[in-house]
Amino acid sequence: MKFSCLVRLPRHGKRLWFFRLRYFFLLMNCLFLRLPTIHAEGEDTSRTPIWEMTSHIEATSGSPEKRNYIEEDSLKEAISTEALWFGVSEEVSIATRHETPIGKAPSIVTVIAADEIKHQGHRAFAEILRTIPGFEILKDASFGGVAPAVRGLTGSEKIRVMLNGHLVNTPLSGGAFTRFDDFPVENIKRIEIIRGPGSAVYGENAFLAVINIITKDAKDIDGVKVVTGFGSFDTYEENVIFGKTYGKVNISGMVHYRQTSGFNGTVESDRQAILDGQFATSASRAPGSVRDGRQQFDLNLKMVYKDFYVEGMYLNKDKGPFVGPQFALTDESDIENNYVFGEAGYKKTFEEKFTIKPRIYYDQFDDDFFVESLPDGTTIPNTLGNPVTFPDGVIGNGRVSEKVVGTEIPLDYKLLDTNLLTLGFEYRLVNQTNVRFSSNFIPNTLDPLPQIQDFSDEFPFLKEVTRRIWSLYLQDAWDITDTINLTLGIRHDQYSDFGDATSPRSAITWAFMKMHP
Repeated sequence: MKFSCLVRLPRHGKRLWFFRLRYFFLLMNCLFLRLPTIHAEGEDTSRTPIWEMTSHIEATSGSPEKRNYIEEDSLKEAISTEALWFGVSEEVSIATRHETPIGKAPSIVTVIAADEIKHQGHRAFAEILRTIPGFEILKDASFGGVAPAVRGLTGSEKIRVMLNGHLVNTPLSGGAFTRFDDFPVENIKRIEIIRGPGSAVYGENAFLAVINIITKDAKDIDGVKVVTGFGSFDTYEENVIFGKTYGKVNISGMVHYRQTSGFNGTVESDRQAILDGQFATSASRAPGSVRDGRQQFDLNLKMVYKDFYVEGMYLNKDKGPFVGPQFALTDESDIENNYVFGEAGYKKTFEEKFTIKPRIYYDQFDDDFFVESLPDGTTIPNTLGNPVTFPDGVIGNGRVSEKVVGTEIPLDYKLLDTNLLTLGFEYRLVNQTNVRFSSNFIPNTLDPLPQIQDFSDEFPFLKEVTRRIWSLYLQDAWDITDTINLTLGIRHDQYSDFGDATSPRSAITWAFMKMHP
């Protein structure tokens, strides 16, 4: 059993860039000052002062031929170190839907491995994103939802989030961070991120960035690992990850539970204080603390047999309203999110040229919003302008389910050893259903009621609708030379309720010097 303390650490972005700059200046010394030696990859230079390294270099002696040989060898090693540091030789699948060296990827890609996550001390998925250049993590005041900002633009619905390639954005809001901001890090093998648009590859929700969370396989775990954590803000966490190979069957997954009281910031004045001044009441709870408490349970299971795989996940999250939709402190709101998905797929390669990867999947998102938007004793004007008082506060309860059924069939064909053609088709059926709404006020007049009543038929807060999405995409990835790579692609999406959208793509990458792994 492993114990770890859940203490929030400062951001490490500046520290990471400091180390990268240090390697850069060492490389520049080797290039322009013709220094004969440089510290090799893996050597602990962090504790060696600069003057000691300089003395070591100046003390090197030998014939000019020997120095030139050492010089060339050291330069290659330095370039290799830089390539490994920036992940140039690493392979990613997020940029082209198949394994591609990151140096050839036709997108700005960032990869974060499990070791890096561990060493930086992060405890949840959203915390990791703070270290990505161009990313900032914001918190919405109304419901406390995480709202990432990428390159100055904000909106979780503009960022596509996937779990092992499976889309987890909810159709209702378009975002994924309400459910996945607290996703545990112990089961993450790596995170691949496109820092920029990815609509030509993935379609909707890929305007600002694309994120793929890749979990650990059976061979990565090979047993059972239990992690227990305690921390500030009354945080408690239990996580069990497991993985084992039984003959030709690989089984892996996790069971996770987390609870926390969250951020305990103080609101000095809220909207109810303004209403109190207007109607001579004293219902405001300000100054008071926000309600950022969260409780989450996750279950993930993945099974692989030869070329077949099955994966499923269940997530339940219960949280407070933070401040609330009317920016007034209350004490009765409760927001519950449930999510479940199942996916089955198959991958087969024929004669090392043709690969087919069909999959089918089902997702269901259930939301239950019990919201006290204004506190007990509040007085507000109704639609006629007359003041009305709510002894138990203004309460509304909305519930909705979104169900998604889909299939995708991607085909890869290797025209040449250096040319890969990808053709894919996807169909998704999205159904918004089970819409219910009840309140302790009449929705069209705002007059108070003695108790909560159901208005689902008379005043539904959402419509029950169905959306169908047909998608077709084509991509050609061509290694023209060892250092020049061309990617051309196009994707067309047809929405039954919106129309159509076409996203073209063209990219060329050029490695101006060959990297030695």
